[in-house]
Amino acid sequence: MANGTYKSKGNFSYKSLEALQEDIDKLDLGLKLSSNFDVFKNKITIGEHTIPNALATHPMEGGDSDSIGSPTDLTTRKYENMAKGGSGLIWIEAVSISEEGRSNDKQLWLKEDNWQEFKKLNDLIKASAKEAFGDDFEPITIIQLNHSGRYCKVNGKPNPIIATHKKPLDDRLGITEDYETVTDEYLDELIEKFIVAARLSKKAGFDGVDVKACHGYLLGELLSAYNREGKYGGSFENRTKIIKDIVQRIKEDQDCQGLLIAARLNVYDALPYPHGFGVSKDGSLDVDLEEPKKLIQMLSEEGVKLISLTMGNPYFIPHINKPYDMGKYTPEEEVIFSCNRLIEKVGTLQKAFPDVHLVGVGYSWFRQLAPYVAAGSLENNMCRIVGFGRESISYPDFAKDILDKGEMVSNKVCISCSKCSEMKAKIGTCGCVIRDADVYMPIYKAMNQ
Repeated sequence: MANGTYKSKGNFSYKSLEALQEDIDKLDLGLKLSSNFDVFKNKITIGEHTIPNALATHPMEGGDSDSIGSPTDLTTRKYENMAKGGSGLIWIEAVSISEEGRSNDKQLWLKEDNWQEFKKLNDLIKASAKEAFGDDFEPITIIQLNHSGRYCKVNGKPNPIIATHKKPLDDRLGITEDYETVTDEYLDELIEKFIVAARLSKKAGFDGVDVKACHGYLLGELLSAYNREGKYGGSFENRTKIIKDIVQRIKEDQDCQGLLIAARLNVYDALPYPHGFGVSKDGSLDVDLEEPKKLIQMLSEEGVKLISLTMGNPYFIPHINKPYDMGKYTPEEEVIFSCNRLIEKVGTLQKAFPDVHLVGVGYSWFRQLAPYVAAGSLENNMCRIVGFGRESISYPDFAKDILDKGEMVSNKVCISCSKCSEMKAKIGTCGCVIRDADVYMPIYKAMNQ
């Protein structure tokens, strides 16, 4: 599969499934296509929890909380739409576990004095889904717990909290070599904050929590802290210690009993060693799944059986984790290769871990043909659940249309224009400017004035 041999078609231009299949064959891609949409109706049981179908919304940070981190009308509107959209798994966006760990002043923040507001959000999701599909339909809700690490902001200004120096990322953020990294004691205390947030998540009624370790945030950064000294750096065991400790503490905590413990993990950072996880140690950017496999095995042994996989860093190389037609730069590789990497590598890992339910990623770019790519992945055991991120905010009822109509409607799909990403980068708040224009186009226009 050599990118250099492929003549670019430019933006997404596939008019038929046959045209897509032709390129898959020509380029020797790992993508599979299927018109067997019955696979989306598969129920997935994990412990005492049953996900009613094999479609999920990925966590998409909206940056629309109030001043103390509670959900606002924009937040509840988004999740009500998703709940009425029919996905069996609704993965709530990144919620900060501490004030200094927020990515911006509008990021959701779960704490003792506002957990009731999150309970209202979860109750709304459950009630809206039942109203739309009947009392027997109840989506599983996972809330993503996070510390934003080097991407923390306070009062709109960057306030990087880093675990290790990564020159490519440091240079982008203006972080100098003498900038202090967090102490082991800080990370010790952070574990307790994750546990408190997990307790509150349980109290608020969420089915599970996601210990987030991806996209360059703090726990994800620790996965590649090869050069960090102390108990959280160097060896694989040290670099994964904080994730393992958090999972074990949640399992043991009496107030967290019954919580489904999940994780969203980077399996490929696309940064050269020693700055990236899941990359070859020869200095190239080749994918190396040896350590990601060890991490999934470790988590599986700790009872984590639901894992959403991703790659890259949206602040630095966004085409790796959310392939797009329009963005702030033109990637060297064609978009279909970026999609293939995401889907194919998740498939490799799903086959290596048959007892773990992996959530697939990389489907939104395929627009109305996405269900065929997704069905092919499920049918060929390349994931157990198919997740959609940008699609879930542009087209929240994608699951309903797939299940009821056997299609995704072309004038409702995400067009990968990256305006949602542009909004998040500039003002924190984001939504779909194209498909939800009445709400988000005025915000987008005001941002650019």
